[in-house]
Amino acid sequence: MDEGSGSGPGGALRPGVRWRPAGPADVPALREVCRLTGDAGRDARGRTAFPDLLGDVYAAPYAHHEAAFATVVEDDGGVAGYVLGCRDTAAFEAWREERWWPPLRAAYPRPETAAGGFDEPFLRIVHTGVRPEPVWATHPSHLHVDLLPRLQGAGVGRALIERVCAQLAAAGSPGVHLGVSARNPGAVAFYRRTGFTELSRSADGHTFGRTLSPAGPSTVAGSPVGT
Repeated sequence: MDEGSGSGPGGALRPGVRWRPAGPADVPALREVCRLTGDAGRDARGRTAFPDLLGDVYAAPYAHHEAAFATVVEDDGGVAGYVLGCRDTAAFEAWREERWWPPLRAAYPRPETAAGGFDEPFLRIVHTGVRPEPVWATHPSHLHVDLLPRLQGAGVGRALIERVCAQLAAAGSPGVHLGVSARNPGAVAFYRRTGFTELSRSADGHTFGRTLSPAGPSTVAGSPVGT
């Protein structure tokens, strides 16, 4: 495991790369990283008509409601990635329905205005919320990891995964899940390598899960992490 991948307050991942807990002050940086990786891992700036939309769906709320499981990674160029976790997806979505979505519904247009376009599915989440899924019963936590290209392929993503899984396990979560676009085969391969097992698949993407225990994270099949 890389240095700094535990559950402490912060530290060095490798020379010149540091991680630390995230909070509301990091929201602009979280939005920026989300925007630069939001097109199935690629830069979405040329595709979205709303610069903050992706971040408002997939990044910013975690810094406000679930900051205990949020970590940013910095190098000399600033924030270059993050992991954002959620202990109880059902409770998180209830909070977003009550507190997070109402002002955004007033700010963003209905999804029908972007029918068939890049922004439509994200506007639909804003206006209709997230429906419960069966996976929440067995893997109630979820997470998002995004890294800018300059930090990819250097073990940083794996270290962030281990950090948040350890935090969620310590908080009593039995399992964590995440979604991956079918257009991002590199991310699919990465999650398989980091101990996640495919739970379901659709035309649009995959849902992966990993079981957790107080003794530490493990794969769904019970194999040691890192094998």
